[in-house]
Amino acid sequence: MEVGHISLEASTNGAGEHFVKLVDGLSDLGVKQHVIVRNKSLARRLEICEGVTVGPTVNAAVTAYCLMPQVSLVHVHDEASGHAGLLLTLTRSIPYVATRHGERPPDGNPIVRSVYSRAVSLICPTKRAAAAVTGQGLGVPVDVIPAICCMDVDKADRIVKKVAAAHLRVYRRALDSRGIPALLL
Repeated sequence: MEVGHISLEASTNGAGEHFVKLVDGLSDLGVKQHVIVRNKSLARRLEICEGVTVGPTVNAAVTAYCLMPQVSLVHVHDEASGHAGLLLTLTRSIPYVATRHGERPPDGNPIVRSVYSRAVSLICPTKRAAAAVTGQGLGVPVDVIPAICCMDVDKADRIVKKVAAAHLRVYRRALDSRGIPALLL
């Protein structure tokens, strides 16, 4: 399985730290990954992860879409990246998983609604964020997987492994639901 990640966040706040730890944790589990990000310092931090290819930094979803190679599945990490995920699934049949952080329901914009309803799964870091989308009638499985934000050094490795394994289960379920043979995973 090769997983593509797209993150078009401009800053490297707590979500950026979670993103780096997630990619590193998935790498430790043997997942081959291709990453496209907007933030240059984030790209440099990801380049040292084993089994991870970092594409050029981009500013737009269409550029991320164009530069994403053929992968098994894409994980879009913010709403702007969701547009690239939607394009990938509509034009190249690459399924995508979306992360949604907001604790309010998505706005009524038809493109935003399409981004979430065409995802094969949604990942939310909190129960409140999950509740905000479950009542929207999107028909998409929603998983609550906490963000990696542990400051306790003694527990950090264990938490990273647990969160990465939870993401990997979501990815596998998403691919299984698309009818992709398990032999290709």
